[in-house]
Amino acid sequence: MILPAKEDRVYTVTLSNISGNGLSFVSRETFKVTEFLTYTFKFELEEEWFELEGCIIRKSGEENRYIKYGVKLAPLSVKEESRLIGVINKYQIKQNKSDLFSED
Repeated sequence: MILPAKEDRVYTVTLSNISGNGLSFVSRETFKVTEFLTYTFKFELEEEWFELEGCIIRKSGEENRYIKYGVKLAPLSVKEESRLIGVINKYQIKQNKSDLFSED
């Protein structure tokens, strides 16, 4: 879920990648690429909820009417960044294990 930080509009988007300082998502909605507009990103990963702020800094080509966006996250506290990175690592380990045991 994404919402402009100071507005009541809510958009549902698909998170495609995340790190400790940025994320990317795809959507059929059109968003402005500017560092002067902050959005709040709310999502659940590995049964933990996050609410992060960031600005859209990149817009990539369209595929099947979906547009890919890159987001620079606002600086996180050391505690919140550690929690996010820990959960991302946990998710990646699970994905790697399932890839190892999947049939080709």
